[in-house]
Amino acid sequence: MKKRTAPEIIGFHLGWDIHDVSEGRYQPSRYASPGVYVCNDDYFCAPSGTQKPPKGFPWQQVGIYYNRPVYRATLVDIIKQESGTP
Repeated sequence: MKKRTAPEIIGFHLGWDIHDVSEGRYQPSRYASPGVYVCNDDYFCAPSGTQKPPKGFPWQQVGIYYNRPVYRATLVDIIKQESGTP
């Protein structure tokens, strides 16, 4: 099976083109792994293998594609987390 990149997997989940997802790279370093991508007002990541989602986001798993989980953190949940609101 062909190895898929995080933007491909997130794009598959959203029904978006890989280039649209790639343009939304949130982290300034291309070497930070796993990558976080901004799509509309939500943040997504698709860690591979033994990777875990980056800390500091209230991640929720929204699907599994090509044997990789896709996680989403909504802007509302991030604001709640930072303000301490349940």
